[in-house]
Amino acid sequence: MTPLEQTAFLPDHPAGALTVLIAAAVMVWLYVHSAVQLRLSRRRRLDELQESLYLYGRLAGPLHAAVHGQHEQSGGDIALVKALQECKSAPYLTPYLQEEIQNCLDRRDSSRVSLLHRSLEREMNKLIEQRRLLLKETHAPGWGSALWNLLRPAAAPAAVAGFALLTWRLVSELQFPEAHSPGMTLSVVWMRYVSGLLAVVYVYRLLSLPRQNGIDVTTSRLSASVLSFLIAAVVLFQWIGPHASPYILGAQLILFLSGFMFTRERPRSKRPYAGTPEQAGQARQASQAEGQKSQDADTDAAETASTTLHR
Repeated sequence: MTPLEQTAFLPDHPAGALTVLIAAAVMVWLYVHSAVQLRLSRRRRLDELQESLYLYGRLAGPLHAAVHGQHEQSGGDIALVKALQECKSAPYLTPYLQEEIQNCLDRRDSSRVSLLHRSLEREMNKLIEQRRLLLKETHAPGWGSALWNLLRPAAAPAAVAGFALLTWRLVSELQFPEAHSPGMTLSVVWMRYVSGLLAVVYVYRLLSLPRQNGIDVTTSRLSASVLSFLIAAVVLFQWIGPHASPYILGAQLILFLSGFMFTRERPRSKRPYAGTPEQAGQARQASQAEGQKSQDADTDAAETASTTLHR
């Protein structure tokens, strides 16, 4: 009996019918569980966005006062340092903003405070837009978003079904080698199985990736999505024949290894500046001027001390 005849025979057999019912129940449970987890994930993201905006807002006030010189030196510095330390615990704090906060804590000159103020305003606007989109997706989704919200929880049941079908094909190819292509060797059978598993895993990853909407600036979600799609799409070439399995698996491994290069963190030099190029030049000039003033002050103090000692 061929594997196809065995599959057709399952619903007519009592044990086969029970197996089908159990599999259907597992698929329904996986779908409901995935839908609940996605809803909880959106709620957690909304809470994290709100917490980050709250901490950023507490820092924006003292920064605005420091930039415009509207606070007293002693009390304003204490409030600014406290807000800077609290802001370091924000859930959506980016590495670049964290670096600017630390620089401002180390030395609070006018250029660094102004640069941090612009960067914070930019990050707050991004988080506000992210919160708006998340609330819209949750409470008033569009036609496409509503359909996507219904289909996305099916990623886990589809992955389990794909794994079961691949395992069924592997067992059938090992048990009934005469029913398949004569060029099907044991190594080719296992290569097809591993290649199919990689495709199932990356289809699931592609469907389960959350929408970032520009929040994650350290990695490229577009590159990860394209690589996941390519790893899954390459498996379609198995229709050519079993002789293509080694090349398909090799291409998938090359794409997998290239993901470490295309999704790495962007270097500091490629960080977008919080402002126009003219403002960037002004900030650099102001920082250099502040450093020169500090150096001149230290030199004058040293010369004064030396003159006093000679006298």
